[in-house]
Amino acid sequence: MERIKILIVEDELLIAEDLKMKLEDHQFIVLDTVDSGEQALLVLQNEEPDLILMDIHLAGDLDGIETADIIQNKYQIPVIYLSDHTDQETVDRAKTTRPVSYLSKPFKEGDLLRTLELAFYNATHKNSNSQSRLTDRILVRTDNQSAVMINYNDILYLEANRAYSYIITENKKYILSNSLKTVFDQFESDDFVKVSRSYVININQITGINGNMINLGTQHSVQMSSQYREMVINRINVVK
Repeated sequence: MERIKILIVEDELLIAEDLKMKLEDHQFIVLDTVDSGEQALLVLQNEEPDLILMDIHLAGDLDGIETADIIQNKYQIPVIYLSDHTDQETVDRAKTTRPVSYLSKPFKEGDLLRTLELAFYNATHKNSNSQSRLTDRILVRTDNQSAVMINYNDILYLEANRAYSYIITENKKYILSNSLKTVFDQFESDDFVKVSRSYVININQITGINGNMINLGTQHSVQMSSQYREMVINRINVVK
């Protein structure tokens, strides 16, 4: 079996060390154990784990769900949540980051191992049987009878509006009857990154940054959340 590389993000030292020992006993490679989302993001600048075990309650300003959201937008590394938080609100928040699994503490060692192996298999075989699809444009349904093809390069950003969402180009706004998450999940381009709960931007359309305001195209701007700022800056070349 190919040895699977794991990053453990867990703020309880004894649990982190126990996880590390059990995984290494089963021939997994534990790249690191960290106790905060900020540390996890630093590790990912130099390491490439196959999977991430993520607790939801962490040290630092970012919780596990916020950290996983950033990781999914920047690295697309599969995340498995390990948490004793099972309330519906937490579970609903966690689902928005598209985890491959959610294990409630305490969990059985066998369940953890099977989850890791299945997650790794699904991640590595995700595209093995898929047919070729258009990667430079997307077909957007404008009503029950009509749809329009939009090039990714023409899209400035996506905007959430409760159960609806918008696709914004330089001169046109397309209203969609799906949530931002549903629309964003269908995009096949890595050029689109989430900068807040309400906005996903085309990184190639940035014309300037003023504080937490991102200028896009010739006349548009959106506000990014502070936790996404470093991720956005890391995606562009900055001359000082």
